[in-house]
Amino acid sequence: MGLMTEFEKIIYNNFLEVSKKINNKPVKYRKNFDNFPDKNYIIINKLSNFFGKFNHLKIKDFFEAPYFVYNENYFDLKFYLSPKAIKAYTLYNDKFMLNNPDDEKTLSKMQESIKFIYSYCKENNIDIKNYLTNKEGEYNVFLKHIKNRDIIIFILFAFSNFEKILNSIDNETKSMYSSNFLRLNYIRTKYYSSSKAKKIINKFKIFVEK
Repeated sequence: MGLMTEFEKIIYNNFLEVSKKINNKPVKYRKNFDNFPDKNYIIINKLSNFFGKFNHLKIKDFFEAPYFVYNENYFDLKFYLSPKAIKAYTLYNDKFMLNNPDDEKTLSKMQESIKFIYSYCKENNIDIKNYLTNKEGEYNVFLKHIKNRDIIIFILFAFSNFEKILNSIDNETKSMYSSNFLRLNYIRTKYYSSSKAKKIINKFKIFVEK
């Protein structure tokens, strides 16, 4: 076995954490990797290269996704090298969360989105009210943040000008970043019919507009 990098250790412990917590079992993170099995190291090394190449992927979400999409109790490391794992990640983000705004995972993603938007605006000296109109180059930056899954689309309803700004962007550009922008009527209905999600979004809306 080669010498494991810190990033590879983080990947394995993320996998370990998800596989235990998802089944309500206690997590004991691995600290000593001296006798780490060669077959698992090969997989972790490939995953490290994969996450390095596609660095917009959220590692923990990637490991969680199949549990919500395929409804099984355990997925081994090898599974995450398969096309089915990538499909699960896409479905998890694009369908499960949007179909279940009041699910614990979706609510957690909304809270993460709020923190991300707040940090982004603070670091770039932007009034949070102007987040949606801020551009990097030719395009509004929130498009990239949605594409990279830094934020979830529900949280954008906290901005009173969201739909007006989105409607000003042509469909080709919107679909280039996320097909979900073209499903806004469906997503809006899910948002309005939610209870817990709506509370989080409305609370953030008050913060944005104060």
